[in-house]
Amino acid sequence: MSNESAVVAQQRRIDELIAALEALDDPRAREPAKELLQVVLDLHTNGLSRLMEIVSEAGAMDDAMLAAFERDAGVSALLLLHGLHPQDLPTRVSRAVEKMRPLLGAQGIQIELLDAAEEAVRVRVAGRLQGKHNSVGELQQEIERAIFEAAPEAMSVEIVGLPDVNVHELRFVPHRTRAASDAASDAASEVASRTEAGAQ
Repeated sequence: MSNESAVVAQQRRIDELIAALEALDDPRAREPAKELLQVVLDLHTNGLSRLMEIVSEAGAMDDAMLAAFERDAGVSALLLLHGLHPQDLPTRVSRAVEKMRPLLGAQGIQIELLDAAEEAVRVRVAGRLQGKHNSVGELQQEIERAIFEAAPEAMSVEIVGLPDVNVHELRFVPHRTRAASDAASDAASEVASRTEAGAQ
């Protein structure tokens, strides 16, 4: 399993455990567990924040270091979780959209970033979706996944123009020669003649 896949799996498991914690009926078990989780998160946030300050004070926090943080899925996810990512939400969303642009373009879809805020990220799509196994629903999931990975703090993703996207299925239609057409026509005529004779 790649580092990025492992991070995604861990994030999914954290969400599942938090949901299970919230669903506990016994408040005497639920509240201390939630407080423990918050204390651990605060401890990590404070430690990571101080670590970033130490790196910066040492003069090592340059563009190359920031780029290395962003490239590493585990480090990037950790910094996002604790609100310490060096890039703000609009920058991260803009980069995610730019990364999607050639991939979606190959499928016949153009994407444009309209607005990027914590309340909502808005993008516009247009075009005709190419490919036999694609659907508008899959396109929506792909876009939402990429944006939420870049900006998990975003509350929603709005995709303008999605209902207008057409789906074009590529099908193989064999070319019929004149001879084949004539043969098909003769066969149809023969069937019709036999049917008529049988009716008499």
